[in-house]
Parts: sequence; structure tokens; C-alpha cells
Amino acid sequence: MTTKANILLVQLYSNGDCLYATAVARQIKVDFPGCHLTWAIASFCKSIIAGNPFVDEIMEINSVAKNDVVAFRRLKIEITSWKTQGRFDEVFITHNADTNQAYYDGCIRSSILKAYPFPVKVNLQPVLHLSALEKQHAAAFVEKYQLKSYQQVILFEYAPLSGQSNMSKDDAIQIAEKIVANGNFAVILSSANKVHHPNQAIIDGSALSFRETAHLTNFCTFLLGSSSGITWVSTSDAGKQLPMIQLLNPYSNWLNSISRDFERFGIDTKNVIELIDYNNEVIVASVVSALANFSQAKKQYNQVIPLHFKTTRSIVYNLLCYLEFKAILTHIKVNREVYGNNISFFKEVLMGFLIFPFRLIFNIWRKNFVGTRKKM
Repeated sequence: MTTKANILLVQLYSNGDCLYATAVARQIKVDFPGCHLTWAIASFCKSIIAGNPFVDEIMEINSVAKNDVVAFRRLKIEITSWKTQGRFDEVFITHNADTNQAYYDGCIRSSILKAYPFPVKVNLQPVLHLSALEKQHAAAFVEKYQLKSYQQVILFEYAPLSGQSNMSKDDAIQIAEKIVANGNFAVILSSANKVHHPNQAIIDGSALSFRETAHLTNFCTFLLGSSSGITWVSTSDAGKQLPMIQLLNPYSNWLNSISRDFERFGIDTKNVIELIDYNNEVIVASVVSALANFSQAKKQYNQVIPLHFKTTRSIVYNLLCYLEFKAILTHIKVNREVYGNNISFFKEVLMGFLIFPFRLIFNIWRKNFVGTRKKM
């Protein structure tokens, strides 16, 4: 593949998924030397790829809301016409929607990489190119809150958009209060929510942008996360991979556990603890223990993520709605490659078929009922 070409990569959101897809952009530059790569992305995520050395042009797409399959399929038709008209020589859609859901095998990063039709052999570390000003803002934050004066600086990712944790602002504050009471520790509460707390060791992280928070990780010593954007930006080339405790709901629709991802791609998990059955007291105890002796804390607190295929049932239903039988076969194939002939997986595939007519009727009724009520 040596011909120069105009290439379109479609990965609309979210922050973490776009970070994974930076490896695809890097691979495209290897597979198509000298190509002009345009990345189609939602406006609220475009900052993720700002300054990316493998992206030549950014195309903002705002017509597809999250989980709006109809809008996404409409976009795919439009993109096909762009290729037919000669606007792009190649189009690669890695966005996890519609038929691309077939690539989900319990790991979001592998789903995105599988959606690219050629082997991805480049460095998979997410690429995030920060400006000098962004680094300065993060450094000023460090200075303002005197983070270097603390023995431990914990970055606490809460209220995630990934849906893998239900950590509320109030719970996060209560946990932070108990953590800082155990030593010379600071807790930075990182989310879009503003926090005003009288204890100067409990710090509002919303003042920094997502990208600036990536640089902030270089001044932190520990991460309390939920496998959402902040967690994954800490693994980028702009961040620092920290010892971490992840708080997860193991039965969330799109589970993307750190341990599963790291193991899948040969990344050491020795500095990862995952909790799936916990309360505020357990979280505080595990953090304090991990700050003192991580390996011992891991032996005591780490909980194994159960293997289940809950999402497969929904994927099969979604694909049946558009008669995408080939995609269903693809979903079976990619999961067999990882899990073999797992009976639980095939049960969920079967359940997807069995519940399809009932769920379809219910969804149609609900749509019509809600639509009628709104018009009244």
C-alpha cells in the first residue's frame, strides 16, 4: 500500500474511545504512506485529537447523538456517497455503533482495533499532543494547591460518562474527607462538577480541562478511577500511568475493565486493583492500604471481574433490528477467538433471538405511547 490517498477515519466519541483510535490513525499513516488523513469526530471530543501528528484534518460531525443508530446509519450512507464521488479514497469506521458493535468482545479497545480491516502493529499507547499553554495551566494548578507538599496526591475520577460506576459527588466528597484524614494526603476530585470544600486538601479538579488533567497526572501519585476518560488519559503519552484502584459495576452494558484490557494487550496489571463489591468504608480502607503497600493491598482487596456476556444479548437484538445477520456471525466469530465455545456466550446469543420480537413490540409501543403523550 504505497499510493497516496485521501483517507477518512470515523470515530465520533467518546474521549476514551477516541484515545484508543489514535493507534488506528498511526497505523493508517504506516499503511498508506503520505496519505491525507481526515478524522470525523463529534465537536465535544475534537480536542482529544488537536495537534495529533497523525491527523491532517478534523471534520466535525454533530448530527449523531449517542445511541442514535438511525442517525449513525444515515451518516454511513452519506459517507459512502462521499467515497463514490471521489472525495475519499478509503473510509474506515471504527466507531462502536451499528454493525461495529459486533466486534465487542468484553474490551472496547480491541473492538475499535478490530473495526480497522488491517493488522494494527504500531505502538498502541494513546497519543495526546499537549500545547505548552496547557502544560503551563496544569503546572500553575500544581503550584496553586501546593501539591508537591503532600506525601500522596490522589486523582479521583467520579461521575463518569462511561456508565461503569455510579459514584456520586456526595459520596466522592465523603470518601475524600476520610482519605485525607489518614495522612498528609491530597485528593483532587476530577469531573465536570465543581466542588467547594473547606479542607484545602480536597481540591476541585474541574478547573482543568480533560487535556490539562492528562498533564496533571505527572504530579499525582495515585488514581482512584472508574475506567472512564480520566483513567485512560493517564495511560496516554501525555500522562503518567499511576498505581490505581478502579471502582466498577461488573454488569454495566459496556464493561471495559482495566485488568481485562491490560491483559489483552500485554500490559502489566501489578499496579491495578479493581473493586466491584464495595461501599465507602471499603474504598477508603483499600486506598489507605494501597498507599502504604500496594502489593499487599492488592492481595487483600482486588476482586476478579466476573466473565459474563450480558451485552451480547443487546448486540444481537440491535443487529436483528436491521437484519444484520452477517454482523451477528462476526460477533460470534470474534468472541469464539477469545473465549472458545463458551456455553454462557451462546446462551446469550440465543436469548437475543428469543427476546427479539417481544422487545421490538415493547419498544415500538413505548415509542408511540411516549410520542403520543408528548403531543398531548
